[in-house]
Amino acid sequence: MIGFSQTLSAAQKNKTIKIGISTSFPPFNYLNENGKISGYNADIAMAVCRKIKAHCEFTLLPFPQVIPALEANEIQLAASNLLRTEERAKRINFSAKYYRSTSSLLGHMDNSTQKPVEVIKNPDTSIAVTAGSTQWRYLSDHAKGEILVKASIGETMLALQKSQVDYILIPTLFALNFLERPENDNLDFVGLPLEEKTLSGDVHLGITKADPELKIQVDQAIQALVNSGELRALSKKYFPFNVY
Repeated sequence: MIGFSQTLSAAQKNKTIKIGISTSFPPFNYLNENGKISGYNADIAMAVCRKIKAHCEFTLLPFPQVIPALEANEIQLAASNLLRTEERAKRINFSAKYYRSTSSLLGHMDNSTQKPVEVIKNPDTSIAVTAGSTQWRYLSDHAKGEILVKASIGETMLALQKSQVDYILIPTLFALNFLERPENDNLDFVGLPLEEKTLSGDVHLGITKADPELKIQVDQAIQALVNSGELRALSKKYFPFNVY
């Protein structure tokens, strides 16, 4: 784990919170030209820290390590695009939502008119997915073809770019930025986002169960960001529409 510190004012240093975050893909998580952790998730996490007057230290983690780190209280908060599931809720707490997510299948543009569910059930297809994600769990239960499990969304996308797989299944908002790149003009969405409820829903910050009070504070902070319009402003900074 690599620790990074984002310094707040003296009045906000009453509490130190370690935040797990990855740098897998913009606009959610990435290192900018100065090596600073940036993106929508980072901005949301820092806005929450300012509201609860805490000092925040970012820790870079591969996605599969986020929930175990919260369980062990190695980190107290995670800005890692987490959908709530019953299994995860036994291990960590979840904040109020900070955006809403769907999942989409991506592949070659010639296959864009196919139906995602039929593609997933085709035994002759290969699909890449991020380890430990809700998309991975869905494919594990429904896919008939080959599933290639990658450590991050970035690696999943790279597999499609290099034609190592036929398709990838990822959160739709990640796909928007990816498909806008000139080098990916031969790729496209395959059909519409999947309507399966386990692949769409509210996205939350993950919170360690070791600090129940922190959940209350974070929820109040997110609501304050919603009420003030700050959350909407952060959304518009990265997306062409309101993702809340």
